Amino acid sequence: MATNEDEEEVRAARLANRFDIRRLIGGLFLLYGLILTAMGIFGSSHVKNKAAGINIDLWAGIGMLVFAALMIAWALLRPVEPDTPERRGRGSGRIRRAPAT
Repeated sequence: MATNEDEEEVRAARLANRFDIRRLIGGLFLLYGLILTAMGIFGSSHVKNKAAGINIDLWAGIGMLVFAALMIAWALLRPVEPDTPERRGRGSGRIRRAPAT
């Protein structure tokens, strides 16, 4: 039987997935990548060939789109999951030192 505590933990995990840093970073890189790619395709030829004849906006935009796809895929394929009841409250298992005085 699912207890109220389990339901609350699943809800917290869903909320954590919604604001996962990997999704936020992927979204920002997606936005900037789309802007740079559009500038690389539709920009003036003077701006396109400014960097030694290389359309740097296009290539940087494509690189950002690839990175955004990797970050978003990572967040979707490995979501944050709540702790199992066996692990709940046990911590990481590492020994903690007392703070230095």
